[in-house]
Amino acid sequence: MNLLGDAEDRAFAREDLVYNVTEDLLVFLEDNDISKKELARRLGKSKSYITQVLSGSRNMTLGSFSDICFSLGFKPEIKIPVQEEPIAEKTEFSWGTYDKKIHGTKVVKKLVKRHSNVIDRSNPEHWVKAA
Repeated sequence: MNLLGDAEDRAFAREDLVYNVTEDLLVFLEDNDISKKELARRLGKSKSYITQVLSGSRNMTLGSFSDICFSLGFKPEIKIPVQEEPIAEKTEFSWGTYDKKIHGTKVVKKLVKRHSNVIDRSNPEHWVKAA
């Protein structure tokens, strides 16, 4: 295990991510004729804050990234590679519901995969409505 190499790889990946996200936001601003001043106004922040965030000199949290995206009129997306388990061929699933009492009085319908407590929503075309 090369700890120095791992640290360098991590640092490079971090800088690459910061660069790509901020660059994409700057391109979006330019393409849509939105100034940093206007973005600051929409967010209720100072123009210097926006300049710092978009230059990468200030840490952009996922929360601030989300706020920026929504103020620009789009939903943020982050893609993490997740290996999906293969679904067995010719397997059909169905949904069922059950009533769940909350605080002893309120009844809420819960949607579950029939005969299981696991809900897999990753591939909806494999699900059919319960009869």
